[in-house]
Amino acid sequence: MAVAERTHTPDVITVDDDGHQATTFSLKRACNGCGQLLGDLDERDVDQHGNTTDVRAECGNCRPLVELETAGCRTWRLTRRSIGRIDDEIDKDGIYAKGYWETVDSKLIVTGLRIGTGPDRLVARFGDWIIRHPDGRWTVHTTGAEQGETEVRR
Repeated sequence: MAVAERTHTPDVITVDDDGHQATTFSLKRACNGCGQLLGDLDERDVDQHGNTTDVRAECGNCRPLVELETAGCRTWRLTRRSIGRIDDEIDKDGIYAKGYWETVDSKLIVTGLRIGTGPDRLVARFGDWIIRHPDGRWTVHTTGAEQGETEVRR
């Protein structure tokens, strides 16, 4: 999937004779999957109806998700708002899922979702992508410093 490289125009600060500063900048486009800045906004970013386009294929972190979706996988980004819906989808597949609790700043809070049981269980934290493969496997695409995929088999 070849995508034209985006321009990355730096901000330009100018100072007039009276010492007033003015900053000229180009609008930037962020990945609609993870929010990573991709470069300058351009004509690719709005479709014929005025909607912003999906640019995840341009993002090194989210490109694998687009490829998985093309291969027939379903993907969900785990957030505090989506956890219930994703939990329901996993339950429909006969897989045990529940909130994953951790101690943060001396408080026990939900930080993600545990999928499966036993040593093969999978943990997705808020911000990660949960993937259901056509063969029934569930995996997690992490968005943190330790990127990669972990999988649990049914």
